[in-house]
Parts: sequence; C-alpha cells; structure tokens
Amino acid sequence: MEKYINFFNKCANYYIENAKNELQKTHINRKIEHSKRVNKMSVEIAEKQGLSEKEIYLINIASLLHDIGRFKQFYEYSTYIDEISCNHALLGIEILEQEKVLDDITLEEKNIVLEIIKLHNYKELPEKISEKLCTYANIIRDADKIDWLYAMVNIIPKLAKEDQAVFYSRKEDKKYISEKIVNKVISDQTITKAEIETIDEYRAVAIGWLTSNIKNKQSYEIIKREDLINKIYDLMADTKEKEIIFEHVKKSIEEI
Repeated sequence: MEKYINFFNKCANYYIENAKNELQKTHINRKIEHSKRVNKMSVEIAEKQGLSEKEIYLINIASLLHDIGRFKQFYEYSTYIDEISCNHALLGIEILEQEKVLDDITLEEKNIVLEIIKLHNYKELPEKISEKLCTYANIIRDADKIDWLYAMVNIIPKLAKEDQAVFYSRKEDKKYISEKIVNKVISDQTITKAEIETIDEYRAVAIGWLTSNIKNKQSYEIIKREDLINKIYDLMADTKEKEIIFEHVKKSIEEI
C-alpha cells in the first residue's frame, strides 16, 4: 500500500500547496480526511465480512483513491457538485490512468479498482454487474455515506458559516422539511440534491439513506457505534416532520 499512500499524499499536497484561497484549502483538506476515514471504514467492513486478503487489498486501494479526482475538481471549480463541474469519479480514473498509478497490479485487479471508483457515486448500481463487484462497490459506497453522517455531526458544526454552506450546497438554513421529502424518505425513494431546499432536509435525506442505501450489516454496526442517528436528530429543529422520519428510520434499524 505504500506506493498508493505516497501517491495520494503527493496529489493531495500539490493541491493544498497550490490552492487559490483559504476556502479551497479548507475543502480540499476535508476531502483528504474524508478519504482516509472512508479507507479505514471500508477495510473494517471488508475484514468483518471475511473477504480474502487479496480482496481486502483491492478495497484498500480503491477506497483510498475513490475521491482522488475531488482535489482537482475543487481546485478548478470551487465546488463538489458534479452536475455543475465534472464527474469526479471519472476525473479520478483519468488521473490514475495518466499517472500509471495502478500499473503494478494485474490488468484484472486494475479494472476492478477502476470499476469500484467509477461506481462509488452512482445513484444506484447497474443490475448487470457481477456479484463480486457489487459487494466491493457497496462496501465503499456504505463507508462514503457513513462519513457524510460523521461530517454532519463532527466537522460541519465547527466550521465557519461560509464553509458550512459549501458542505450543504448552499441550501437555506431554515428549520423546515417539506411533506414531499418526508414521504420520499419514509418510502425509501431516491432524492436528488435539486429537490432539497434546506439544511434540515439535507440531514433528513442523509438519515433516510440508512433504510434505502446502506447495504451491509457491518456498516450499521459502525453507525450504531458512533451513535450517528441520535446525534443528527439533536442537530435538527423539533418538528413533526423530523419525528416521522426518525421513527421510521429507528424502527427499520432495530430490525437489522
């Protein structure tokens, strides 16, 4: 793993050193720490699933490098919204190919790592992928989502308002959750960023992932260990909409 860690650090440090302003430094730094946490959680989930040493090695590589395109994305566009900038997963693959980072593993292993990276930000995984690839991708997709919950609780509240706004795609800081969002969350429907209007709706949607998008039992163990559900609940305004969502989520989690 030393080669991949060195490449990750080299790439990250380049964009920190060449950042255009403090905003870029702050948010490139947060993606550095995000990648490290996702890496750690992904390996934990894979190990608890009893995957082979080779499989864990590939997940280790893919999870560390899954957001390698984020640094260049924020440097060039000052946003992490793919729809108005670029697909950060494909940008990451382009960087890895150009730098020949994965050329010391077999072609089959390289293709697995690149596919995991490509799939990590899909809304839904394609039906026609192998069971193995689905397993690998879902491990990193779970860790990615868990870390968003972690950031809501442990990182965002400590930032300046301007930096918090970047996290929440500059949504309104109003204590409001629409009936539409409530209905979609409790029916486990996919919700796009464009449908979200407020920060509390962002939090509600993230909590909704726990019943619709988290795929591994081992992922729920991490969520429970970190007490993320209750901590996000405490961040949100006391509304009947919040209570409906959390009642649904907690009931679903208890059954796992």
